Amino acid sequence: MEIQNQCLLSKWLFKLLNEQGMWQTLLRRKYLKNKPLGAVNRKPRDSHFWSGLMNVKDRVLGWGTFQVRNGKDIRFWEDKWLGNFTLKDRYPPLYNIVRKKHDSVAMVCRSVPLNVSFRRSLQGINRDLWFQLVGLLVDINITDEQDAFTWDLQTNKQFTVRSMYNALISNGQVVHDKTIWKTKLPLKIKIFLWYLKKGVVLTKDNLIRRRWKGAKKCEFCAMDETIQHLFFDCHIARFIWRAIMVVFNIKMPHSFNNMFGLWLFNIPKHFRELLLVGMAAMCWSIWLSRNDLVFEKKQSTSYLQVLFRGTYWCRQWTLLQKKHEDSIILKEACTRLEMAALSFFKTYGWLHPKRIQN
Repeated sequence: MEIQNQCLLSKWLFKLLNEQGMWQTLLRRKYLKNKPLGAVNRKPRDSHFWSGLMNVKDRVLGWGTFQVRNGKDIRFWEDKWLGNFTLKDRYPPLYNIVRKKHDSVAMVCRSVPLNVSFRRSLQGINRDLWFQLVGLLVDINITDEQDAFTWDLQTNKQFTVRSMYNALISNGQVVHDKTIWKTKLPLKIKIFLWYLKKGVVLTKDNLIRRRWKGAKKCEFCAMDETIQHLFFDCHIARFIWRAIMVVFNIKMPHSFNNMFGLWLFNIPKHFRELLLVGMAAMCWSIWLSRNDLVFEKKQSTSYLQVLFRGTYWCRQWTLLQKKHEDSIILKEACTRLEMAALSFFKTYGWLHPKRIQN
């Protein structure tokens, strides 16, 4: 929803730059005051709507190109109006020594020679770069019409919310969340995974931030309970992850950022969603087992109880998979994991928490 809101706000910015109307005139008089849009920054007393526009301003300007007419709405150095790059990026040595970096095209081109001053005299390569830049400006004609802004993500140069949304997804802004929502899992489990990724699951550290008064110790051990501890660092979680590592030869994730980032996307694409189903089942099992101790006042939980609870849920979710082969793969993986855990306990005995923690 945050990404979608940014795209919708960007549509208002595109209209502000290209259209004339009462609300555009009011905003220009109140906030722009004859300055280019890019030169205006957010202020504490700005309206909520204008603050939202300021939050998406840089991204919108980066994906569009100005068409010069009167030059008043275009920053000479920092907006894209002469080719596919800003002059700041094309001539960084000149930009670094120019005195007024936010001047508009109209201010710079209003006189001959150009109204530009530098902090020191131009010599050597800087002088050559300046002559090259001046040569590019020969064909620029300043008129009395309002500048236009075109959208580079569409062939017709018109802004669409969909084009910006797709661009944000392609840039990795929501790609990991997209994987969560596409996985064949019950909706409440998808929401649970999303909460884990965002770090807002109500473990005791998050409850304390909400002024909850209670013991902050983990129900499985004597350490403080956090999302990181409960699902990765606690001896119960370490047993689960190490069992998976040994049975399937998969490197253990060390955090949820890692799990939904490089760890998951290093897995071949065909098995990525299946692996996420298994990981969701184990995380859900840990969470349910923890809640049993907190709310049901159960005395203890063993390693095998947590692991077999996870494989139970994984088998239940095989019914949601579209391909029959995927269901078979998940069921076989559950059986392999259970047999390996049983073999381990049979060999080393039931009471071995120290071996697991080392």
